[in-house]
Parts: sequence; structure tokens; C-alpha cells
Amino acid sequence: MPKKKTVWKTYETDQLSISLPESFIAGHPARDRKALQAEVDALPAEIHSIFKNFFVQRNFVFMAADRGFKNEMTSLTCLVVLPEPIPLLKRKSGVEEYVRLVKKNLGSDFETVSEDYIDLAGYPAARLLSEQRARKTRKNPEPEITRKHLMLAFRLPKKYWAFDFISDAAVFDAFLPVFDESIASLQFKDKAK
Repeated sequence: MPKKKTVWKTYETDQLSISLPESFIAGHPARDRKALQAEVDALPAEIHSIFKNFFVQRNFVFMAADRGFKNEMTSLTCLVVLPEPIPLLKRKSGVEEYVRLVKKNLGSDFETVSEDYIDLAGYPAARLLSEQRARKTRKNPEPEITRKHLMLAFRLPKKYWAFDFISDAAVFDAFLPVFDESIASLQFKDKAK
């Protein structure tokens, strides 16, 4: 049986342009609130609340989630984008320092799988792949990996930009080429710098 061809859609904000498969619901959580709500309202009732709760987060400048979520999954397949201003005293720091801070704040249930430093979209960038386990308990001293994260961090003149692709561990490998193709389409606009 031939593999279904992925149809891509380009999303524009005032700060960036990025492409994702059309199976994703995506946009700026505040500016596109009504359009996102309409797409979430059209979802099946059994998954509606999961998507609704995801898109109420307002600290991100862009969010996307794949409609293919199943109730047996532990996590939405999603992308969250967060810019963070670089303090004036740290303007000479590189993306490596930002990644160190991210890893420090991840918590004990995260494990780094790979960490690479590259030039991407014309900017210094880091590619951090990590796995997240369920919390350890007495009944579950060796918890399974539940989610995987692919974070791409960029160092622009005045901001760090983090693009965090998250997925249930069971489907992450199938989505990894999609995440890589999506980030390859990324273009920062002048307002992002």
C-alpha cells in the first residue's frame, strides 16, 4: 500500500514562518484564539478537552498539535515556540549557555539522548533530543519512557528561540522526519531578532 503523501501548510506570525503538515492545528495562542477554538471544537468529543487545555497556554508565541492524538497516548504530538530575551550582561553568550540552563531546568525525569551544535537557518543553533520517563515510585522504580522531546534552540542577536517538538514515545520516531522538515522550513522575520 503506498504511503500517504504529507500535505504541508505554512503558518505566519509577525515573528516567524514555519511549515507543518495540515494534520496540525496551529497558530498564535492569543492572536489566533478564535480560529484555534473553532478547530478544537470540531474535534471528536473524547479528545476535545485535551486540545482545549493545550491551547489555553498563553506564554508561547506559536503552538501546534497534531489531530491524530489517541486516548492511549500519554502526550499530544505538538510544537511549542518560546522566545526568551537575552539579558544585556549575557549578550556575548552562545546558544550553549542557553542549552545548559534548559537541561538544568528539565528535571530528573528527563534524560539527554543527543546534543548537537549546528548552524541552522543562518543562526547558531542547538539540537537537543531528550526522553522523559514517568515519575519513579515505590511501585514503579524503573518507569518507562513516556514522551520524547526534540528541542531546537536558536541564538539571535537579542533573543534565544526554543522550538520544542514533543510526542508520545510510541509515535516519536515516525514524527521525527516531520519535525526535521518543519524546522528546515523555518524563517525568522526582522521582528524576531
